[in-house]
Amino acid sequence: MSLTDLQLRNVQEFMDEVTARQSIAPDSVTLVVVDQPATRQRILAIRRLDVPPSPHEQPDLSRLLHDEMQTLPIPPWRRDLRTIVVTIIGRSGFNVWTSIESTWAMGWRYSNHLTGAFDGEIVVVTEHGWAALFTEVGGGQPALERSA
Repeated sequence: MSLTDLQLRNVQEFMDEVTARQSIAPDSVTLVVVDQPATRQRILAIRRLDVPPSPHEQPDLSRLLHDEMQTLPIPPWRRDLRTIVVTIIGRSGFNVWTSIESTWAMGWRYSNHLTGAFDGEIVVVTEHGWAALFTEVGGGQPALERSA
C-alpha cells in the first residue's frame, strides 16, 4: 500500500456527495468515513460532532477523536485495508491552514484510536468555497452562505 491509496480519488465529487447527504454548517466539524478512497471512494458514514472547530486544547481533542473513532462504523483492520476518515471544518475566513486546522491535525496525530482506519484529508469550507489542505485542491462549491 502506498500513500496514494489513502487519498481521495476526486475531492470535488466527494464534497458534492457529502453535501448532498448533509449540509456543512458554520462553526461545525464533520467526520466522514470513506472506504477505498483512491478507487471506489464509497462513503460509509457521516457524523457532525457536537463541538465547534475551536478553541480546543490538543490533548482534549485527541481524546474526543479517539472516542468518536470507537463508535464510527469502521471495517476491522486487515492488510489490504483502505479506509480513511476525512475531517470537514466549516468556519468563516479564508481557505488556508490556520491554528484551527493545525490543532485538529495534531489532535488526529495523538488520538491513538487503534481502529482500522487512517485519518485522512482535512477540508475547510468557508464562504469562499472549500480547500483540501493536504492535497491542496479546492473549489467554489460547496461554500458557506455569506453573512449579511
